[in-house]
Amino acid sequence: MRVAVTRWGLRVSPLFDTARQVTVYTLQGKDIVFRQEINVENVPPVLKADFLSGLGIQVLICGGISDFFLRQLLNGGVRVIPWVTGEVEDVLAAFIRDQLHRKRYLMPGCRGCRRRFRGGCGRRR
Repeated sequence: MRVAVTRWGLRVSPLFDTARQVTVYTLQGKDIVFRQEINVENVPPVLKADFLSGLGIQVLICGGISDFFLRQLLNGGVRVIPWVTGEVEDVLAAFIRDQLHRKRYLMPGCRGCRRRFRGGCGRRR
């Protein structure tokens, strides 16, 4: 499985739309077998979702995300887990342990609704 986490320094980038770095992990079961830092700063914003889909990303973990990018990613077959906060390595470990639903990983203002894991907090699908 290929999992991408938007990054700002050591933390999850607060907004996918303006993220400049993405860490891509290849997982086999619960083990990280490959890790790659990708600079998306020069990818035109309207192509960012297609770029990630083209890398074979199956899951994207990010902070806030606009409806435009959310729809593009979902249409490209990427599962999106938005409104996440914390240090990237800790967030990935929580994802592997199926613990991203815990309050400590929710961005301020996110109530942790169940829809969050189906592509957006508070959005009707």
